[in-house]
Amino acid sequence: MNINQKTFLAIGLALVIVIFLFWGIVRPLAFEIKETSALVKDRNEKLAIFKNTDQEYLEQLENEYNTIKENLELIKNGFLSINEAVDFFIELESIALSTFNDLEIEARDFPIFDIYLLGDFPNLMRFLGWLENSNYLLNTEFLQIRRITEQDVILGVSTFSVGDVKSVIRIRNYTEDKIYEENLKTN
Repeated sequence: MNINQKTFLAIGLALVIVIFLFWGIVRPLAFEIKETSALVKDRNEKLAIFKNTDQEYLEQLENEYNTIKENLELIKNGFLSINEAVDFFIELESIALSTFNDLEIEARDFPIFDIYLLGDFPNLMRFLGWLENSNYLLNTEFLQIRRITEQDVILGVSTFSVGDVKSVIRIRNYTEDKIYEENLKTN
């Protein structure tokens, strides 16, 4: 073999070796790199989605926290201090007067007390509406409404007319002092 043939043979052999190396080593490495980059891209997209979801969730939690914080202030303000009980009863009397009801309050076991109302039915509903919409935390435990009969008027039991109503409402008023005492008992 002459030198030219040896050179071409060496170049051809080197070319075959390079092709086998490319086919056996470089091509699988390129394929592995392509798969890994696709996996990394997919994971980055999922992380971006999780980041957006987490951000939206954190914003939602912050909004809920602000709402709860506002409501907590309303609740704290709704607890009646035992020192303010007289003012509360005076307010009840003024509401009864403005709704044209006669009012008696019996508070033997404060913060549970009974209200006796005498008036017509629409005025009773206005008084109950005030109780429901008041800033105080109240729980109506008992409500009895009885229509005044002709016999009640004849016997002088009532100064109102036939058809008016006589009501008894038992209310629990939540007081901050009572909550404090209950917390002391549980701790």
